[in-house]
Amino acid sequence: MRSAVLSIAPLVLGLVIAGCGDTRDTADGSIPLAMDAGSVPRDASRPDGASASADGALPDRDAGGAPGDDAGPPTPALDFCQLGCTTEADCTTASPAFDMDNYRCAGGLCEYTGCVDDAECQATFSSVDYVCRDPGTGLRSCLEGCAVSADCGSASPAFDADNYACDSGTCRYLGCNTDAECQGTFSADYGCIAAEPPPTPLPIPVAARNCLQRCATASDCASDSGAFGADNYECADGACRYRGCNSDSECATSLSSAAYVCR
Repeated sequence: MRSAVLSIAPLVLGLVIAGCGDTRDTADGSIPLAMDAGSVPRDASRPDGASASADGALPDRDAGGAPGDDAGPPTPALDFCQLGCTTEADCTTASPAFDMDNYRCAGGLCEYTGCVDDAECQATFSSVDYVCRDPGTGLRSCLEGCAVSADCGSASPAFDADNYACDSGTCRYLGCNTDAECQGTFSADYGCIAAEPPPTPLPIPVAARNCLQRCATASDCASDSGAFGADNYECADGACRYRGCNSDSECATSLSSAAYVCR
């Protein structure tokens, strides 16, 4: 598979960083959490948003609808860690699809406005397989191109060829098929569950069934004392569900930067 990173489950923090401009560049010039509705992780851990891999792209999520021409993305019901800004320069990275012309600073928060063209995506992901398309969300994103679904799969059971469709020349994640796929990709604590992740500030579609961590209590979901502690989760119907950040200090702790705020 040509790219790797996070899982399809509640990628709460990863999605927000992707849309708000994480400034940590990888060695190959791509940003660690790039917006890619067609690619998924080869070696992802904790798809509930507790940690983020550093070299790839994101699968599909739904933020509740596409933004209008002037309205920007829809306001999420929950608060998330987002990168604050004074100007667009505060949001950008060195990657072509995530530099100055891909952001606006709106209301003190970095807002990703989408890729501009195929060349940006190909340079960012170091591959001619990437294209800049709107996957039906109202936001142009870097997507992996394909001729058949096998072009989209990775070596991970929950992200191989039978988890994808090739629609109009771009990869679309269909979701997991079985608990065994999720357990083989993550750990025995995960299951393939028909539950959507919570909304985020990004208008990204989501699969109907996703790999989610199973739980008995919210403490089973927690990973640290920042924005991913027990008080940031609920255990709903036996699966972890992220409930958002609670304060700016949580975000600063989790992301090691006071530039991140809880909004």
